Amino acid sequence: MEHSVEITYSHAWEAREFAIAAVRGIPEESYAKIPKYLHMIKEANPGTHTHYETTDDGRFLYLFMSFGQSFRGFYNTMRRVIVVDGMFLKNKYKGVLLVATAVDGNSNLYPLAFGVVDSENDDSWGWFFRQLKVVVADSNDLAFVSDRNSSIAKAIATVYPRSAHGICIHHLRTNVVKHFKEKGLTALVEQASKAYRYTEFQERITEIFDMNPELGRYLREADVRKWARSVFPGSRYDIRTTNPAKSINSLLKIPREYPVIPLLDSIREFMTRWFYERRLLSSKHLDPLTVKVEKKIDRRIVKAKRFQVYKIDNFRSLVKGDMYDCHVDLGRRT
Repeated sequence: MEHSVEITYSHAWEAREFAIAAVRGIPEESYAKIPKYLHMIKEANPGTHTHYETTDDGRFLYLFMSFGQSFRGFYNTMRRVIVVDGMFLKNKYKGVLLVATAVDGNSNLYPLAFGVVDSENDDSWGWFFRQLKVVVADSNDLAFVSDRNSSIAKAIATVYPRSAHGICIHHLRTNVVKHFKEKGLTALVEQASKAYRYTEFQERITEIFDMNPELGRYLREADVRKWARSVFPGSRYDIRTTNPAKSINSLLKIPREYPVIPLLDSIREFMTRWFYERRLLSSKHLDPLTVKVEKKIDRRIVKAKRFQVYKIDNFRSLVKGDMYDCHVDLGRRT
């Protein structure tokens, strides 16, 4: 009773809803404006792909949005790995925001597409990937990373049969911690997943089977091709988790309470800001490699100075490192 006025809870709630609607808009009106909003987005951003579906009686079902600048940049400069994830919306009509993002050469998030759907299921994920395929074609050099959602796995297998699909190592590791308590197992799983060499992967898997055969069988059943880098059928580089997509979801923690149009506008605003800021930074960076890559190479140069190199011929050498001895063939780049 801060102002010496008593009001009922229902009146206070109505006042709150009125204030929110005044700032964010009314949810029902927001859905009605979707077609016009998407048309304006396409007019302002040439090449942008949007799609909107309703049920037979006119109720909202699905929405998709991918800016032309995003997928053009993906084709021209990005590693061909897309991370997908979903996030529950908290507005009046709930629903789920689906996100597809890449990671640029400086380890920054690079959002590709967004979808708003009623729920996460086979139909909604299948629809989302079909819309994504309009802007990102299926190919052997493309890879997806997701959690172990069965609807995502089905959609990728159906819509992107030529692309590789990996699962998030963080989700796998969490399950290991939850169900297998022996000390050291989680570290072995992490090492097995990160290994570049198949021989190193086999060594770690053998250790896991020796310590806990049940965990070894669990990891095999999870399909090692989806979580172990050395046997992954495509190239996922260092993108091993769904953290990129979850970071975007975290960025939208407050906007996910908004009606759909203010939510989409929040996405448009932060992407506009990101692209401008990164363009400004890149215009001042004249070297051919990104800052993050340069720092990584510098660290490896320092480490490599401790290695011993024995020449075999003009292209081949034996390199004795800190853990392994390797044959390096510059001609074959192996």
